[in-house]
Order: sequence, then C-alpha cells, then structure tokens
Amino acid sequence: MDINALTQKVLKTHDNQIKLSKKLEKFGYNSPRGKLLRLMAYYKEGFTILKAWRDFLYIRKNHIGDTFFAVDHAIMHADHAQVKKLMQIEPQVRSNDLGIIRILAPSYMLNHPLSLGTNGKEHTGIRAIFQQALPDPFEHGDDIGQYIDSLLSEASSQGTLHIGNDLPRFMVKILHHLVFQISLSQEEVTASRSYIKGLPLASLPNFMSRYLLAFKTGPIIKHRKHLIQRYQTSPKWATYVEIGQQYQLNSEQIANGLFDMIHIAGTAGTSALLGSVIGILCVNNSLREDVIKEINTLWQGTEPIPGDMLHQATLLHKVILETARLYPPVRFVSQLATEAGEVKVGSQKCPFQKGTRLLGSIFTANRDANRYKKPDSFSTQRDFSDLLSWNGDDHERVCPGKSLSIELIKVFCIYLLKRYQWEQFTEVQWDFEKVTAVTPNDLELQGFKAKA
Repeated sequence: MDINALTQKVLKTHDNQIKLSKKLEKFGYNSPRGKLLRLMAYYKEGFTILKAWRDFLYIRKNHIGDTFFAVDHAIMHADHAQVKKLMQIEPQVRSNDLGIIRILAPSYMLNHPLSLGTNGKEHTGIRAIFQQALPDPFEHGDDIGQYIDSLLSEASSQGTLHIGNDLPRFMVKILHHLVFQISLSQEEVTASRSYIKGLPLASLPNFMSRYLLAFKTGPIIKHRKHLIQRYQTSPKWATYVEIGQQYQLNSEQIANGLFDMIHIAGTAGTSALLGSVIGILCVNNSLREDVIKEINTLWQGTEPIPGDMLHQATLLHKVILETARLYPPVRFVSQLATEAGEVKVGSQKCPFQKGTRLLGSIFTANRDANRYKKPDSFSTQRDFSDLLSWNGDDHERVCPGKSLSIELIKVFCIYLLKRYQWEQFTEVQWDFEKVTAVTPNDLELQGFKAKA
C-alpha cells in the first residue's frame, strides 16, 4: 500500500479508537458488546500490523505522540522512558498475550496459558523451574561449545549456512539438549519450526483455529502433545516436578511452560537475534575483524571455551547488546491496567477501563532519540545500562534466559569465526514489514566450510 494511503488509514482507525474509549466507558469493557467492539478493532488493525508493523507504529508516534491506542484498544507506549517505567511496575498483572498478539485460541496451547501470561504463585513457580532448567553458560561453556561446533560442522558438510532455515533448527536442538538432555529427530525439529511459524493462528477465534483450520493446526497441536510426553521421560524431569510441587503446579503445567520457553522465547527469540548479529558482522568488515582479533587473543581454539573467556569477550558482548537494541527479538511487552483511569492521547484525554492492555513498544523505545544519540546507527560505545531488550532489568518480570541467550550467541559466534569460513554471502536485509522476528532471514553464507 502507498505510504500516503497507509498513513490516512492508520490515522482514521485511530480516530475510531478515540470514539471507542467513550463507548467502552458507556457499555462496559468486558460486557458482551464491549468485548465485541474490542475484538473488531483488534482484527481491523491487526491485519494492517501483520503487513506493515513498523510503519504503523511510526505513523501513530509521529502524528499522535508517544502514547496512542492500538489493536484491541490497548494503550501503546512508544518512548524509552514510558516503556522502562511500564516494565518496572510491580506486581504486574498479565493476560494470555504474546506481546501485541492476543492468544484467542487456547487449543493451540493445549488450553494452558503462556508462562508470560501467568500471575501470582503460578508465575513464581514457573520462573523457579525456568531458573533451574536454564544452565549457567559460564559453567557449561564447554558443553554448549561442543554442541554448537557439531551443528556448524553439519552445515559445513552442506556448504552453506542459511540464517532463516538453519539457525532456528539449531536453536531448538540446542535448547532441548540443555534443558532436557534429549535429542530431537529431524521430523521433530521440522514440526517444532512449524509450531513457531504457526503462532499467528493462535490469535484467531478458537473455533476457526481448532476446527476450520484443523488441516494446519491439527499436526502442530499433535506435535506439542508428543513433545509434552517426551519431556516427562527426561532425566531432568523429576527435578522440575519437585520444584513445581512447591507451587502446586502439576506435570501438564510444568511441561507446557517449558515447551513455550524453549519454542517461543528461546528458539524464536534467540535465533532471530543471532541471525541479526551475524548479519551485522557480515556487512561491517572492520567490526568483524576487530571481533576476530579479540577472539584470537582470548582463545587458541583447541580447548573448550572457559567461562572466564566469555566474560573477557567484551567487544563481542557489546556487539550483541547493540544488535539487540536495533533489532530486538521481542518488540512488545504487555500487561493489564489494574484500575480505570484517564490517559492523554494527542491533545485529548480519554477514559480507559480496568483490564485495558498496556503495551510497550520496545522497538521504538530502543530507537528513542531522547535516550540514544543517532539511535538508528550502530555503535558499540553506548551506555547499555537500561537496555530494554530482554524486558529490561531489576524487576520481577525480567527475562530469566537473558544471560543464556547472550552467551549462547557469543559461543556460536566464537566458533563460527574461529573455526569456519565462507566464500561469500547473499544480501543482508532486515524485513520491517511482516510481523515476524526481525532478522535477515534470507542471508546465506555460501561456500561455508571448516578452516584448514
């Protein structure tokens, strides 16, 4: 769609959102009519966001301000200060949402909420299990490195490393190895990738997702059930159950929570960021040479990577953080308003109701010119102390896998640059239109092989 036509459309639908605030105040946010009105707004704007999410955000931000309505009459916060403040609210109340996406087809999740959407004791218990399940990368760098090296060796036998195809496949195998000590078959890996790609289907009404689209969702749901059963045969399973019982969590809750952690946060998020880091290192020759120089200084490449080396790889660490700022794998955070109130949107004051979704746009916040100098440029010399990727720091909802995510990427890059080489690479391009993970999916390292 032409940008002028898109601008008019996005601003016109926001005018409707302003009117909707009055209607919801009159009819009730969770009344049958209120739910229908919000659902209609959700799908109307959702289809626009699916095809042009970045343009949607910046049109509203530039024309309305850093606070505006979006999708199901959620209040979107778009600047760094507001998103940081939103993240640090404690306690937070959440619903079954994946960022901006509402999970409206519980059957896709086997009728279990996302761990992101749990609250209270259930959320505390799930986090305790995650903290047990996610290994300390500084203590397990050798295991992680050897496993990554085997995957890169596999790619070298094919002569190519494809960002969009290979990295998610690698990541889902790595995480199942680390969390459950199980190996996935090629069929299981393919099915897990299909599950992740099909997540937008969970945002459709349940009868559509489960029945009308059963030819698509049926095999995916069957795969989830299959892995849930496999998890319970893991040598680590008894430990997770023991922790879960302290919080009155049953086996199904534990297994489903770990499935979501591995597939959504782990595989989708970490593989996307890893792809972006590789993309940055491809297009920035001097930076790549500096990173290689740092790696060569710290590691001979013949012994397992020691934990101290991961701490000392400071340039590579900054490259990962700056890449996460520019291309955050998670672009939105979501919570619920615990009481009704009034919000200023543009020049108007609008009422909002208890239960209204409060969204934070990490992507626009990370590029806020009031927080970062030349925010659209890449620089490793920034202050990353309040980086909002991984849901920020110092609060109850901070990402429990942040350290593992960063160090997995670090180990992958160390092995990639130390032990492997490629003859050429295809165009490095980030897709800012489709509402998928922001990563150069089509990037391919050709002539990929182990160094002599």
